[in-house]
Amino acid sequence: MKPAYTAPEVPDEKVTPALVRDELLKCFESANGEFAELMHQPVTDEQLKRQVKTFVEGVFSQCGVDYVSPTKDGILAAIAECKRNAEQMMGSRGEEIIKHHYSEMMKLVDRL
Repeated sequence: MKPAYTAPEVPDEKVTPALVRDELLKCFESANGEFAELMHQPVTDEQLKRQVKTFVEGVFSQCGVDYVSPTKDGILAAIAECKRNAEQMMGSRGEEIIKHHYSEMMKLVDRL
Protein backbone atom coordinates (compact mmCIF):
# COMPACT_ATOMS: atom_id res chain seq x y z
CA MET A 1 0.00 0.00 0.00
CA LYS A 2 1.32 3.42 -0.97
CA PRO A 3 1.50 6.13 1.68
CA ALA A 4 -1.50 8.47 1.79
CA TYR A 5 -1.26 11.81 0.00
CA THR A 6 0.47 14.63 1.83
CA ALA A 7 0.35 18.24 0.68
CA PRO A 8 3.80 19.31 -0.54
CA GLU A 9 5.88 21.80 1.40
CA VAL A 10 6.24 24.69 -1.03
CA PRO A 11 6.94 28.39 -0.54
CA ASP A 12 3.81 30.59 -0.53
CA GLU A 13 4.71 32.26 -3.83
CA LYS A 14 4.65 28.83 -5.53
CA VAL A 15 1.11 28.04 -4.32
CA THR A 16 -0.96 28.91 -7.39
CA PRO A 17 -4.42 27.76 -8.47
CA ALA A 18 -2.76 25.60 -11.16
CA LEU A 19 -0.51 23.91 -8.58
CA VAL A 20 -3.49 23.27 -6.31
CA ARG A 21 -5.46 21.80 -9.23
CA ASP A 22 -2.55 19.49 -10.07
CA GLU A 23 -2.22 18.49 -6.42
CA LEU A 24 -5.95 17.78 -6.35
CA LEU A 25 -5.36 15.18 -9.07
CA LYS A 26 -2.57 13.56 -7.04
CA CYS A 27 -4.70 13.67 -3.91
CA PHE A 28 -7.63 12.03 -5.67
CA GLU A 29 -5.39 9.35 -7.18
CA SER A 30 -4.19 8.55 -3.66
CA ALA A 31 -7.70 8.52 -2.16
CA ASN A 32 -9.16 6.46 -5.00
CA GLY A 33 -6.27 4.00 -4.75
CA GLU A 34 -7.06 3.60 -1.05
CA PHE A 35 -10.78 3.16 -1.83
CA ALA A 36 -9.94 0.52 -4.45
CA GLU A 37 -7.83 -1.39 -1.92
CA LEU A 38 -10.57 -1.09 0.69
CA MET A 39 -13.07 -2.51 -1.80
CA HIS A 40 -10.62 -5.17 -3.06
CA GLN A 41 -10.80 -3.78 -6.59
CA PRO A 42 -7.31 -3.79 -8.04
CA VAL A 43 -6.58 -0.91 -10.39
CA THR A 44 -3.38 0.05 -12.24
CA ASP A 45 -1.73 3.43 -11.69
CA GLU A 46 -2.44 4.30 -15.33
CA GLN A 47 -6.16 3.44 -15.04
CA LEU A 48 -6.35 5.44 -11.83
CA LYS A 49 -4.68 8.51 -13.39
CA ARG A 50 -7.07 8.44 -16.38
CA GLN A 51 -10.20 7.89 -14.28
CA VAL A 52 -9.27 10.62 -11.81
CA LYS A 53 -8.40 13.19 -14.49
CA THR A 54 -11.68 12.53 -16.30
CA PHE A 55 -13.63 12.71 -13.03
CA VAL A 56 -11.96 15.90 -11.76
CA GLU A 57 -12.32 17.65 -15.14
CA GLY A 58 -16.00 16.66 -15.08
CA VAL A 59 -16.49 18.06 -11.59
CA PHE A 60 -14.81 21.33 -12.56
CA SER A 61 -17.12 21.55 -15.58
CA GLN A 62 -20.19 20.69 -13.46
CA CYS A 63 -19.27 23.47 -11.03
CA GLY A 64 -18.65 25.96 -13.85
CA VAL A 65 -14.94 26.11 -13.00
CA ASP A 66 -12.26 26.68 -15.65
CA TYR A 67 -10.00 23.61 -15.38
CA VAL A 68 -7.10 25.29 -17.20
CA SER A 69 -7.20 28.57 -15.23
CA PRO A 70 -9.04 27.85 -11.97
CA THR A 71 -9.64 30.39 -9.21
CA LYS A 72 -9.54 29.78 -5.47
CA ASP A 73 -13.35 29.95 -5.29
CA GLY A 74 -13.64 27.56 -8.21
CA ILE A 75 -11.25 25.10 -6.61
CA LEU A 76 -13.18 25.31 -3.32
CA ALA A 77 -16.43 24.55 -5.17
CA ALA A 78 -14.85 21.61 -7.01
CA ILE A 79 -13.28 20.18 -3.83
CA ALA A 80 -16.61 20.45 -1.97
CA GLU A 81 -18.35 18.60 -4.82
CA CYS A 82 -15.63 15.93 -4.93
CA LYS A 83 -15.96 15.46 -1.16
CA ARG A 84 -19.76 15.10 -1.42
CA ASN A 85 -19.40 12.53 -4.20
CA ALA A 86 -16.82 10.54 -2.24
CA GLU A 87 -18.96 10.59 0.90
CA GLN A 88 -21.99 9.34 -1.04
CA MET A 89 -19.96 6.64 -2.78
CA MET A 90 -17.98 5.40 0.23
CA GLY A 91 -20.16 6.24 3.21
CA SER A 92 -18.68 5.48 6.61
CA ARG A 93 -16.13 3.05 5.16
CA GLY A 94 -14.31 5.92 3.50
CA GLU A 95 -14.75 8.50 6.25
CA GLU A 96 -11.13 8.54 7.49
CA ILE A 97 -9.69 8.49 3.96
CA ILE A 98 -11.90 11.42 2.93
CA LYS A 99 -11.15 13.40 6.08
CA HIS A 100 -7.37 12.95 5.65
CA HIS A 101 -7.29 13.92 1.96
CA TYR A 102 -9.67 16.85 2.40
CA SER A 103 -7.56 18.31 5.20
CA GLU A 104 -4.36 17.90 3.15
CA MET A 105 -5.92 19.74 0.20
CA MET A 106 -7.20 22.53 2.42
CA LYS A 107 -3.64 23.14 3.64
CA LEU A 108 -2.87 24.27 0.07
CA VAL A 109 -6.17 25.99 -0.72
CA ASP A 110 -5.93 28.08 2.44
CA ARG A 111 -2.62 29.46 1.18
CA LEU A 112 -4.03 30.70 -2.14
